[in-house]
Amino acid sequence: MSEDKGPDSLDAHVRKLMDDLGLWGHHQQNSIGSRRGWPDWVIFGTAILFRELKSERGTLKPDQEMVRDKILAAGGDWALWRPSDLLSRRIHRELTAISGLRGAV
Repeated sequence: MSEDKGPDSLDAHVRKLMDDLGLWGHHQQNSIGSRRGWPDWVIFGTAILFRELKSERGTLKPDQEMVRDKILAAGGDWALWRPSDLLSRRIHRELTAISGLRGAV
């Protein structure tokens, strides 16, 4: 499963879950003009999640590690999601937790 290309990508699954749960978020489609290292997704619900999407073997670049560290130091909720997190339902649990929906886990 690719990170962000095609209808069966991790990104497509995240978008569908967000839509199903009534969440809003921003995904930078084109990094031109934006700061290096910014997470793939900023998702808004009852909390704000900063999420980086990677393949199972993908690694963070130094700029991504720096931004991660800054977000975490400021008390932000930053995490890395991989396709295995979709299969384990981790992504579903984290999105449901900020959706305000009860019993949807």
